[in-house]
Amino acid sequence: MSESVEAAEHAAALDSLGDVLGEAGAAALAGQRAQLAEKLLRAAFEVWENPAIRPNLLGLLHAAVNSEEGAEKMRQFLANQLFAQVGKAIGIDGMDIYQAAETIKVPVININAAAGQVWGVVLLRYVVKLEPIASAPAEELIDLLIPTIRRYL
Repeated sequence: MSESVEAAEHAAALDSLGDVLGEAGAAALAGQRAQLAEKLLRAAFEVWENPAIRPNLLGLLHAAVNSEEGAEKMRQFLANQLFAQVGKAIGIDGMDIYQAAETIKVPVININAAAGQVWGVVLLRYVVKLEPIASAPAEELIDLLIPTIRRYL
């Protein structure tokens, strides 16, 4: 596979993740705030459990932990692109992590901590394949993470 095709597939995978998280965040903010953590987790696992998208997300994750260029792409996604997609879904153009924190009234570091919880489980489940996380039903992991993510957000 050429590098340009691979880069395009990785970008599309991040767009998919950003889109579903944006839609889930917008839906939760428009409804009951208490559902924000659950909706975001369900959206994230929906994408990670998709066998058509997961390999590209894993490629990005591997690049993020193995090279500064990959880490920079992931930082840009997590700090800017993701929140711009969430902002678009709730009618705030160009939203960044700081505006997201202000919107949901939490410290910015809480958003990073919530992301760290999810990325940690993703790393253990799909890369390290640590049992029992690797084979646990996604629903069980979502239920396990909801209280922690809710506390952060």
